[in-house]
Amino acid sequence: MRRDEACMDPDKALGVVGYVVLTVVLVYLVLSVMGIVKIPWATVGGFSMEPTLEAGTLVVLCPVPSNVTSLLGHVVVYDHYGEYIIHRVIGVYPSGDTYYIVTKGDANQVADPWETPVNQIYGAVCLGVQYIGLITLTLRKPPTLILAIVVLLVLWLVLDEAEKRVNSRDAP
Repeated sequence: MRRDEACMDPDKALGVVGYVVLTVVLVYLVLSVMGIVKIPWATVGGFSMEPTLEAGTLVVLCPVPSNVTSLLGHVVVYDHYGEYIIHRVIGVYPSGDTYYIVTKGDANQVADPWETPVNQIYGAVCLGVQYIGLITLTLRKPPTLILAIVVLLVLWLVLDEAEKRVNSRDAP
């Protein structure tokens, strides 16, 4: 086999790279929606933070500052018995060697009835994009997630087959 025959066509190589990147992104998104992988974003799933953050808003998280008292007034995402909560910090206090936060949804009349240790905070909200989070809210339901994966795989196969047919017609 000659060297030039062993080299892959640049367009084909780009297609392979695209498929690999798409596969990695899909796997990463599926694992994150399933809660297996933690990523620095979350989706507002309820109405307790309106009008600041509407349901379906995708929020990007920044790291928790080392000076936790600076969290006062900021919106954070934290774990409350396995559930993501996105609320504003209205109080920070030490107890022993641990700091705790008191939170409240902007639309709620009263503070949350629990206190959360700061090590349960995933991050502080630094950016919100409306409506994009509706996709992740929809994909959290297993039947919808499975349907989306099947549709993407079928689309992938159809596009791949169409590309093969176009390439076979163009071949000498």
